[in-house]
Amino acid sequence: MASELEIPADTESSSSDLYVPLAKPPTALSLVVRALLGKVRDGDIRVPQFQRPLRWRPDDVVKLFDSILRGYPIGSLLFWKKQAPADEQLVIGNARISVGSVDDAWYIVDGQQRVTALAASLLDFDQQGDPRWEIRFDPKRSRFLSGRPNGPEVGTHVPLSVLGDIRRLGKWLRDCHLDESAQTRVEDVQQRLLDYQLSAYVMETSDEAALRGVFARSNSTGVRMRAEEVFQALLGSGARPGIEFLELQEACDVDGFGQPPRAEVLKALLAMSGLDPSKRLEDLGEGAVAGLTSESEAIEALRRTVQFLQAAPAASEPGAGIPAYGFIPYPVAFVLLARWFHEFPEPDASSRGELARWLWRGVVGGVHQRAAVSAMRLQVRIIAGDEEKSLRALLGTVGRPPAQEWSLDRFNASHAASKVELLTLLAREPRDRVGPVSWRALLSSGDRVAREIFRSSEWKGLDPASQMLARTAANRVLLDARHTGLSVELRRWTWEADSAALESHLIDEEGLAALRSEAGQPVFLRRRAARLRTEVAAFLSGRAGLDEPQLFPVDSYYDGSSDDESE
Repeated sequence: MASELEIPADTESSSSDLYVPLAKPPTALSLVVRALLGKVRDGDIRVPQFQRPLRWRPDDVVKLFDSILRGYPIGSLLFWKKQAPADEQLVIGNARISVGSVDDAWYIVDGQQRVTALAASLLDFDQQGDPRWEIRFDPKRSRFLSGRPNGPEVGTHVPLSVLGDIRRLGKWLRDCHLDESAQTRVEDVQQRLLDYQLSAYVMETSDEAALRGVFARSNSTGVRMRAEEVFQALLGSGARPGIEFLELQEACDVDGFGQPPRAEVLKALLAMSGLDPSKRLEDLGEGAVAGLTSESEAIEALRRTVQFLQAAPAASEPGAGIPAYGFIPYPVAFVLLARWFHEFPEPDASSRGELARWLWRGVVGGVHQRAAVSAMRLQVRIIAGDEEKSLRALLGTVGRPPAQEWSLDRFNASHAASKVELLTLLAREPRDRVGPVSWRALLSSGDRVAREIFRSSEWKGLDPASQMLARTAANRVLLDARHTGLSVELRRWTWEADSAALESHLIDEEGLAALRSEAGQPVFLRRRAARLRTEVAAFLSGRAGLDEPQLFPVDSYYDGSSDDESE
C-alpha cells in the first residue's frame, strides 16, 4: 500500500500552513495565443482576488509582443481550475465584459500581466483610452509601438486590436495604404502572434491554502536581473561592442583605488556615451548600443578619472584628494567625472581645481546625493562641446553653498557623512608611535577602517549624551589592525613623546589627560567631538573653495581681438 508523501513545514514562513503541499502536480499543456484569447473572451479565464494590481507600463507590453515576434520564450503561465460564477463586470485590462458561469474556469496564479497584455491589446474591447493596451505594428520597420496611429500612420500602422482577429484584419487591409509586400508582412505577423505556443500549467485543488502557497512562492523567488547583468548578457563575452565589465573595473584599480561596483561602472559607461545613466540599457532605445563608447576609450577616461580623484588639491595637477573609491561620499561624482574626462581628457590646472571644487560643493550642498537623479541627468547633458562652458554650467548646478557647521551622527563607514569624516581625519596624516598610518592598511581592514577608542562595553554606563557621542566619529581613530583595545593603546602614549601623533588624531593634551583618567570618558568625547566638528567644517570649506575666488582657464578671459591698435 503506497504511503502518502510527508512534506515538512516550510522554514521560510512562521505560518506552517502557508506552504501546504498540492495533492497532485499541475498538468502541463501548450496552447496558442488565439486559444487563450478565446478563453478570455468567453469568461473561461479569471483573476483571483489575491492577485497583485496590474503594474505593467506601455513599454512592457511592447517588449512582450516584440519577444513573441522574435520567437523568444515569454515564460510559462500557471492556472487554477475551479468553478466560476457569472460576472457582469469581468475586468480585462480597463474594459468590462459580461460573462456567464463556468464549471472549469482557469484562475491566473502566475502570468497575470502577460495574459492581460495579450488579451487587452489583441481583443476588440473598449479599454476606455487606457494607453497601456494601445499598441500598433509598423510593417515598414517591423516593430511594435505604443499609442494609436495618427496622421500618416493611419492606414499604415496596424492596431493590435485589428491583428487579434482574421476578419478585422481583412477589413482593415481593404482600406489600408500599404503595398502588397507590406500587407503580406502584416498577415505573417498576425499568424506569428496568434499561433505562438504558450507553455502553461493547470492545477486542480480544492485547498485554497495550497494555492496561496504556490502563489506566494512563485512571486517571492527569483530576482530580476540587474541592469549591469542584462548589459553583460547582451553585449559582453565577445559580442559587439565587446565591452567587459571586469576590464573596466580593473582599469580603475590604480595605486590602491579599488574596483568600483559593476553597477557604477555601467552608469559611468552610459554617461561617457552621452546616455542617461539612471536607465537600463534595454530602456534606452535602439540606437543606444551603437552609440556606446568603445572599451579602449572608456578605459582611458576611467584611468584619468581615478588619477584626478586621487591627486592632492595642492598638486601641480590638482585633484579631489580622494585616495580610494570607498571614500567617495557620493558615487554619482565618479560617474559624472568619467563623462568629463571622456569629453575633455586633458583639462589645465585651473580647470582641474574648479572641477574639484564642483565635486566638494556638490557634497556640501547635497546635489550629489544618489536620490538626485534629475541633477545627474542634467549634468551629463551639460558636459559636452566647449570645455569652459561645460565647466561654468557644471559649477552652476552646485552653486556656492554657504559654509556650514558640522553635526556628528552615528558613524557608518558606508554613509556619505562618515566618509567625509574619514577623509577629514586622513587629511591630518594620522600617525602611530612609529610613523605615518597607511590608508591602504586601513582599507585592508575592511569595515574597521576607523576603529573605536572605547568599545561599547566601556561606555554603556555613560549618560545618554555621552553614549550618543560614543556612536559617532568622535569615538573613532585611524589606526590599523595591529592595534587592539585602542583606549588601552592610547593610554600608553605620553604627551611629551607622542604629541605629534596624538594631534594627528585630534587629541590634545587635556583630551589625553581625560582619556587616561578613570571617569574621563565624557570629557574626552566632548572635547574630541568639538574639535572634529570644527575640523570637518574647515575641511569642506577648503576643499569646496567656499572662501576663494572662482578661476577659469586664462584663455577664457581674452576676447580674441588684437591688443595692437596700430595693426
